[in-house]
Amino acid sequence: MSKEAVLFTLYVIALGLEVLGFHWTLKDIHAAREKLLQYFHRDRYVYPSGAGAAVEAFGVTADTSGPKTLTERVEALEHWRKSVPEELDRRDRKMTAHLETRLSGDLEATRRSVETQFRQVNEYLEGGLQSATVSYRGPITLLLGVIFGFCASLAGLTS
Repeated sequence: MSKEAVLFTLYVIALGLEVLGFHWTLKDIHAAREKLLQYFHRDRYVYPSGAGAAVEAFGVTADTSGPKTLTERVEALEHWRKSVPEELDRRDRKMTAHLETRLSGDLEATRRSVETQFRQVNEYLEGGLQSATVSYRGPITLLLGVIFGFCASLAGLTS
């Protein structure tokens, strides 16, 4: 095999590797763009909170057992008026406990949702959605083509 044939073969191999490396690099860039678009348009999971709504009506009682005198009505009203602060305190404690439960459930659900989204962003940015061989095959092939071309040029210069 003549020296010119060897040089030509090295140049053809270099050209082929450079074209293949360039093609793979463009293909990987396009695939990364598509994966990014898929990531932005994916469904996001939001964790529901475990608390439900509580509704309670004011406990007004009406006694209609029969006609009452004005004195009996005033006494019943006074008795009801004395029980109002205690009833309001009881309802306040009950609603406070319910709201604390509800808010802690909502905060936990929000924390889990944000944590899931943060983990997905990390996976995407760290390249967890593609292998390292796919990411670097184009540039490595391109580099091999340049090395073969350099070797062919050196071989041409030394002759």
